[in-house]
Amino acid sequence: MELLEQCKEWNDNEEYQKVVDALEILPENARTPEMDSELAKAYNNLGEPGDSKPFIQALGLLLPHEEYFRGNHRFYFRVAYSYFYLEEHGLALHYFKQALDARPGDEDTIDMMNECVNWLTDGVVAVSMSQKLDLVWEDIQKEIRKYNKNSKIFNESAINIAANHINDVFPKIKINIFYESRTIEFEAGDDKSNVFMLEYIKDTMPDNLKGMFNIRVGVSAKEDIKDIIVYEDEEYDISELRFFVSDDRQIVIYADEFDIPLEVIEQLFIDIFGEIDLMANDFEFDIADEDDFDAPTEDTCDIVLDYEEKEDFLKECVDYRGLKDRAKSKGFRLGISAKEYLKMYSGYRLQSVGDDIREDIYTGTTCLPSLISEYISSGPFDKMPIMDELYRNGVVAGFFCFSLEESDQENDSFEYEFEVMNIRNQLIEYILNELEKLGKTGNIAFLEGATGKICGYLDFLIFGNFMDIMSAAYDFFEEKNIKLAGYKTFRKISKLVTFREE
Repeated sequence: MELLEQCKEWNDNEEYQKVVDALEILPENARTPEMDSELAKAYNNLGEPGDSKPFIQALGLLLPHEEYFRGNHRFYFRVAYSYFYLEEHGLALHYFKQALDARPGDEDTIDMMNECVNWLTDGVVAVSMSQKLDLVWEDIQKEIRKYNKNSKIFNESAINIAANHINDVFPKIKINIFYESRTIEFEAGDDKSNVFMLEYIKDTMPDNLKGMFNIRVGVSAKEDIKDIIVYEDEEYDISELRFFVSDDRQIVIYADEFDIPLEVIEQLFIDIFGEIDLMANDFEFDIADEDDFDAPTEDTCDIVLDYEEKEDFLKECVDYRGLKDRAKSKGFRLGISAKEYLKMYSGYRLQSVGDDIREDIYTGTTCLPSLISEYISSGPFDKMPIMDELYRNGVVAGFFCFSLEESDQENDSFEYEFEVMNIRNQLIEYILNELEKLGKTGNIAFLEGATGKICGYLDFLIFGNFMDIMSAAYDFFEEKNIKLAGYKTFRKISKLVTFREE
């Protein structure tokens, strides 16, 4: 019997360890995709709920072969199974749906999909971010106490201990350490949702640790930027680049011959502005070279087309050393803290207004536009990277919704919108008052809200005390003259959990 067939037989007979023993001794390049799939099945079945290692090993074996196994029910089911027991129910649902598409009507797959939907609807995470951090801070303090405070290496050791423990629990956080200033710097990444989580970590740090080191959210601007930037072992000279900043905060980067990777430009912008200012201003940039002046094409940016002569354009440009001041003179908001950035909001409207929950909105504001965009644009079974990352870290992202009495909705639009806003503000105050009794007001972040023709909405991120918050919301709505009230997570597939319904 060939090894692959033997492994299939062992898996069928639930002799999973034999599969692991037989296949793990082979060099990685000696295993076929089919062998990796059988090995992943063995790891999935050897794993126990709460023990993440076997399921992570299974995913490591399966995901590199996703294209190879396209349309294969067993492959999708095994991937989904791994994600399910890693408590990544959004990703599990996505792959279970693909498994169902490959084998329509499969009852085991349908049962697992229903389990995922129930988890995603409830919104209750297995371990909240608050609970994770309670353990992190406790472990950090316990380990630091092993060191002599008078030792020359105490401060350095304390910083290293803290950084390592945070990374163990939140492995996707990129951390930079500055020993001289005793600072741990969290890189903000590419989405504002990360900043909410990082700022929460910073805010929950115990006071006794604050005396040992600081936490900074977002990479800071550099004081001294060199003319040469190294990227993937190549050196790029940025001294000849010229920057044009328009009155509407667009930046055009010019070089006679533009051969610098965009990754280098992105790093240069971080070095000049710092991550938080860069995210807060959210400007657009374009590139131009000599050909755009000599022989413009449809790709040439409008700003360049406004100039007949290259020299006239260059007179309006600065080099990278002058870019920050020029940007400030054109209205860029600079020097923004992470906490200030989190309070910045923008408005939005739906392209078409419907009758379903969240699809009836005609005006809304949000502190987290990417979350709203992901929800609006996603389908019921799509991957949702922002939601999945929040969920993975123990954060519940969702919204309260409430529908006023019919008579209230018949009033003119201004009065109706005022009443919706009034209820939102009262709900915020009520929940915060209840959390203040527990000393946990920081465990919810309100993200603004929206007004629909049927419901009003209040959006939130919950880091801890989920049931306390929902209990407070339930009590609040019980006292109000409300037809419908409940909460829903930011997933199309999740159901509305009702507090009150007439």
